[in-house]
Amino acid sequence: MRFIFAIAAIVAAYLGYQHYDNETRQNAFIDILDTINHQPINQFELKLSLNTQVEARCQAIGKNETNLAKMEECLNLIETYKDECELQIFRLAPIEFEDGNEALDYGKRYQKCVYSNQFADLVDSTNHL
Repeated sequence: MRFIFAIAAIVAAYLGYQHYDNETRQNAFIDILDTINHQPINQFELKLSLNTQVEARCQAIGKNETNLAKMEECLNLIETYKDECELQIFRLAPIEFEDGNEALDYGKRYQKCVYSNQFADLVDSTNHL
């Protein structure tokens, strides 16, 4: 009986961590925008946080097992367009961002490009700053 309880506790802890980790990754872009208020961020950091966020939002679709195919479609879409969208959106972007509104604008344009029209509802609509 103790063995079953121990396994159940481990599984519950793992699932709780997975949920927490996904929530944290989904907010990666918002967290980096908060950083701009204290120090500038470079383009690499912004891209990294955006990629983390878009992948986590796709993975959140798959929480419900009936949406696993939709999650895979979303992740494939990101993989297909990620490099092209980075070149298109960030080609004239500053190397370092000091203004949160400017970074937010680039972030939203990147998300719209990567998600295309199929997953437009996943674009961060936060008017954070």
